[in-house]
Amino acid sequence: MSSKKVEIIYFYSDMHEDEDELSSVSRKLSQKRRDINIHLINIDDPRNEELTELYEVNIVPLLVFLTPRGEIAARLSVPLSAEDVVQEIADRINMGKLPNPAVEERRRKILENLKSINRRNDLTEVIIEQIETDLMEALTESEIAEMVNSHVSAVNHAISDLEEIKKVLKRYQKPRNDFVV
Repeated sequence: MSSKKVEIIYFYSDMHEDEDELSSVSRKLSQKRRDINIHLINIDDPRNEELTELYEVNIVPLLVFLTPRGEIAARLSVPLSAEDVVQEIADRINMGKLPNPAVEERRRKILENLKSINRRNDLTEVIIEQIETDLMEALTESEIAEMVNSHVSAVNHAISDLEEIKKVLKRYQKPRNDFVV
């Protein structure tokens, strides 16, 4: 990797995107912006398994932006063809606005606290995975705050809905002596 360029790693699946088209988009972007390097990584290729794990790829497409020093500056689930987004993030990295240490610290604390939650069922797992994905894409403190508020609201609604479901089901529940609530 070059020491003076923003590195962009684009994770994709050949089931959803054509490698030749991606190569063309990559070339065009690289010609317009000499300050970026783009690396196309097909997650379906077993040779890329280590990179996929290293960058915790759980959704495609995924753009990972690295600073010239190799720090992860941004992660976004957008196609490489979203040129305006790619250019905006590269500009913010070059201006030193990304990564933002305060945002990174807040993100780290939230992710750390989420790890302590017991994931006893699929619903909890899905909710936490979505929060983690959304959190990784938040670039500013206001985006993190907005994301947190949105998920708190969604969880509150889910709790209310689950309480209603429980009430309905309890009306039809047969008592069991061996069942622990």
